[in-house]
Amino acid sequence: MTDHGSALATRYSERLPDWAAPDPRQGYEGVIIPADRLVEFAFLLRDELGYDLLSSVTGVDYLPEGKMEVVYHALQTIGGAPFVFKVQVPRENPVVPSVVPVWPGADFQEREAWDLLGIRFEGHPDLRRILMWEGFEGHPLRKDWKEPYYEEDAKPY
Repeated sequence: MTDHGSALATRYSERLPDWAAPDPRQGYEGVIIPADRLVEFAFLLRDELGYDLLSSVTGVDYLPEGKMEVVYHALQTIGGAPFVFKVQVPRENPVVPSVVPVWPGADFQEREAWDLLGIRFEGHPDLRRILMWEGFEGHPLRKDWKEPYYEEDAKPY
């Protein structure tokens, strides 16, 4: 993690210990936020620390662990290091609060994560497909998704 990111993680960990837990995985940076505290944390980043730009919202499917992760990269347009924060939710019901009220630019990025991974953003003003067509079955970036016309289950022989 960057020095600035470490300082931010420490600041939030000391102030709100149940919110910002540093990512314990080797080689990963940022903090992990509980889903039910996400919007409040986002407002703190924007309003108290000046992270006025959310540059990316993306999702990761951890099939073996049975979870999905939403990764956010926030920036200060006046300069400074980016801040990475994440939310992990169960794969069988991946629901995360929308951060569109905090950063309106998250609109299309949340729609993309919904469309391709099936992560539902509660409170999103217009959560509908953005890349796949309406009526498309499934979410093609999930690791267990199969193209019905081209892929078959493995044969037992």
